Amino acid sequence: MAVIGVDSTGNWREASFTMRKPPPDYTEIERAAWKKNASRVVERLRKDEPNLRKRIASFVRRFDFRDGDVRRKIVTDKLFRAHFAMEPRRQGLHEKAAAEWLSSVPEVEDFIVLRKSGPNAVYITGDGEVRKGLSKRPSKSLDFFWQAHGRQCYAAHKYTLEGGGNQDSQFIEMRNLLEHFQKANAAPDIVLFVIADGPYFTEAKMNDLRRFVRTSAPFSYAVPIQDVPGILEELRQAD
Repeated sequence: MAVIGVDSTGNWREASFTMRKPPPDYTEIERAAWKKNASRVVERLRKDEPNLRKRIASFVRRFDFRDGDVRRKIVTDKLFRAHFAMEPRRQGLHEKAAAEWLSSVPEVEDFIVLRKSGPNAVYITGDGEVRKGLSKRPSKSLDFFWQAHGRQCYAAHKYTLEGGGNQDSQFIEMRNLLEHFQKANAAPDIVLFVIADGPYFTEAKMNDLRRFVRTSAPFSYAVPIQDVPGILEELRQAD
């Protein structure tokens, strides 16, 4: 929505910018999800949910406790129960939060969460083309699509808390997307965003990714999510 402000002469005027929601607070979102998942453990226990049953069996085997004692403790002890809460990251929590925020950005139109696999999944090929319906995955599939100011925007998103073997592999996947897109002979109205969120993506890591961005059309960017609206505005002004 437009904002009314006071200019340097003291006169009221309409501001030239649009208010946006603050970017996702992943830490708070994850904490809330942990609490919600912990509150559902007893219900899952009563339904004898297979995944929870496996976790209890593993706990029993590891510590040589009795199954019935563990189940009773889950019901009666809130603190103990929290140990068996479902891991929020397995629920696509961060991607959902990113999608919700990006789709609320005023410049963004026709926002779509893309398929992870199958004939409608979208990839960057080794020669930099944006393609779907590929039988062999050339790269990590892209996560989002939207239109803004007449441009077709594709994005890969990753939230990573800390380093490790799997996380480092995912970082390399994100870098490969940018490297492949450097070779693109795609239409100039296509834009690729590699959106990197979380403490893992230090300034050094971001600088590593930015070595492979395209600075001429078709453009590519490696940014945290809060920088996306500003880039869209810059693209609008460049038209």
